[in-house]
Amino acid sequence: MGFATLIPLVNTKRQARTETLERTLSQNEAKVILDLEWRCQKTVTLASLREALGASESYARYVAHRLVKKGWLERLRPGLYRLVPAARGREGVPDTNPLAAGAVLVSPYFFSFGTACTHHGLTEQAFAEVYIACQERRRPEMVRGTRYVFVHVAKKRFFGFGEATALGEPVQMATLERALLDAIDRPRYAGGIGEVSGIAARAATRVSWDELLELVRRWCSSALAQRLGYFLDLHRAEVPASARSALLELVRPQSKIQLGSRRRWGTTGKLVRPWNVVENVPREVLLPPSEKPRRRVVFEGKRGRR
Repeated sequence: MGFATLIPLVNTKRQARTETLERTLSQNEAKVILDLEWRCQKTVTLASLREALGASESYARYVAHRLVKKGWLERLRPGLYRLVPAARGREGVPDTNPLAAGAVLVSPYFFSFGTACTHHGLTEQAFAEVYIACQERRRPEMVRGTRYVFVHVAKKRFFGFGEATALGEPVQMATLERALLDAIDRPRYAGGIGEVSGIAARAATRVSWDELLELVRRWCSSALAQRLGYFLDLHRAEVPASARSALLELVRPQSKIQLGSRRRWGTTGKLVRPWNVVENVPREVLLPPSEKPRRRVVFEGKRGRR
């Protein structure tokens, strides 16, 4: 078979494939998509599809399957789909923003830990996972090749976040101050204790001290206040005297804690005062050789910059 014969066959196959991917809609399919577009609804569940169509679950699954095949819906997990709106073009190119997908996996939620630290420019580490704070206990999920880790946060500590724009999409994101505290509180979700030390050093030049102290007060954790104070002193951060005094007041008398995980780093080390933190993590982990801590200068009444 020569090239002259092969070319028409290739063109025919390409045409057939293009026709298969054409974003046409049947009457019932159009009803679903137009309703989602009109409501500006980005996701739809199988249950809501069934209700909208007034049909059986099997028929709702059939319609969802057809809409996925035609490029109008993208399957995120069993029973949950994301709309690929008309604005995405004739081919229906899905949104590749991992935070946009993560924002519809659980509610209420906010992005924090390593994800929020990256958003705020507090770390240069590339995280393979996306960290979502939520009030549920859920297993990690793989969606579109990205692993989403759900970190349980008690309702009483579900604060310190707001709307932010990530790659053009509005999402719920931890504030810079909340991201810092989350990283200190649970280092395993922010690259480990060594990376958290660097995050604290960068954050110290940008935080609002009033906002940071308010969050620590609401947290009601002496251990968090102690570790925060330790990192600020370690990097000789420029902390207003009033803020330092207020932070010390949040430390419970006689409270002595280890800086890092006792299982990972052991229980022994130098006791660092006035924070009563046992420095059980080697200094070379906390302070890379290339880093030279600045001299800490205290200015009464100086406000932090966001």
